[in-house]
Amino acid sequence: MLSLPARARRVSGCRGGRHALSTPRLVLQTATLIDLNMAAAAASDPEAQRWLGWPPDRLIMEGHRDRLLAQRPGRGRPYRGPDDDFRLIAMDRRSGGLAGSVYVHGEGEAGGFLAPRFRAHGLGTELFAGAAAFAHDHLGMAVVRAGAEISNSPSIGALLSAGFVPAEGLGEHELPDGRVIPSRWFCHRSDQPTRCAITGGR
Repeated sequence: MLSLPARARRVSGCRGGRHALSTPRLVLQTATLIDLNMAAAAASDPEAQRWLGWPPDRLIMEGHRDRLLAQRPGRGRPYRGPDDDFRLIAMDRRSGGLAGSVYVHGEGEAGGFLAPRFRAHGLGTELFAGAAAFAHDHLGMAVVRAGAEISNSPSIGALLSAGFVPAEGLGEHELPDGRVIPSRWFCHRSDQPTRCAITGGR
């Protein structure tokens, strides 16, 4: 199980309408509109879409992905979506590049993905540990849930390593593109959830 450094649980770094926290190798912060396009490019490849199942109009064409991912993330104003929709980008602490993205929405459902060149390096554990810390220590959620397709062993392994435990949930889940997949569910709990100063206005 990943043990996050104290700075990952500190909420004083949130300012200017932007949530921020860090793990040993990632910096997570509120996405901007530019970041959302970059994040879409990071997950538009067939490997990611096998699990995510986005509709075609959300995908970035292959010829544009590298150009978007070569940009510096974190530029522009923080994205403000619906009140129950929080999206963070994950930046590689070493290179500054966009490594992936996570979201927390609704009653505490989390999800995320990594860009192709950051996969298979153990960063999924940090990504989901960061999502749990964000939900507990910034949004005040006592429980955060995440699901994975039953054969998606990298995601399941990352969730378990990040401290998520198996939980009850529907055995099937419909993806945005209409595919129905067999699913496993996990949850992460905190007995001392807190809210950061900007949660109300993000």
